[in-house]
Amino acid sequence: MVSTTEQIAAVAKDLVIDGGSAAVSMRKIGDALGLSPMAVYRHFPNREALLARVADDLFDDTFARLSRKEIPADTVKALHGAVDDLVDLALERPRQFAFMFIEPREGARAFPDDFSGGRSRLFGLLTGIIDAGIANGALAETDSWKVGLALTANVYGLVALHQGGRIALTDKDFRDLCHDSLERLLNGILA
Repeated sequence: MVSTTEQIAAVAKDLVIDGGSAAVSMRKIGDALGLSPMAVYRHFPNREALLARVADDLFDDTFARLSRKEIPADTVKALHGAVDDLVDLALERPRQFAFMFIEPREGARAFPDDFSGGRSRLFGLLTGIIDAGIANGALAETDSWKVGLALTANVYGLVALHQGGRIALTDKDFRDLCHDSLERLLNGILA
């Protein structure tokens, strides 16, 4: 039997996936479960606490899915795979992506302390690829957390522009743009 708390979190998660955090209200959740909004507040003291739980669940789900994938030994291929994973999420679940990575959110993990402190297991998957690339000589000796931030910030920025209608490309062309941008970062732009 699933507890009421878990049911509330599941409904909120679905609302975020379908409509973003703006779609989440205690009234909508109560209506979906046949509860009063006040009954929902007995399980989560406020909307922010509920959204924090949803964020944790979404990050856990995404980590579980991505951590099962086999990572290529070739560092560049592995980094392109990471870009594909981010672009897949952004294109398949744009509101979830925005909630997880772009929207301001109380208690959201912040660089550098939360990341280097290991609070972002998902980001740790990327820095693991970078650390392996440093160890095998494919990447220069550097701070893997800062490189990871540069790579993800690039993709997140492109996604935000695409979601905002500022990059008007097909999904395939948008994916190609993200990969081209990764190559530019890897190869540098200085003559």
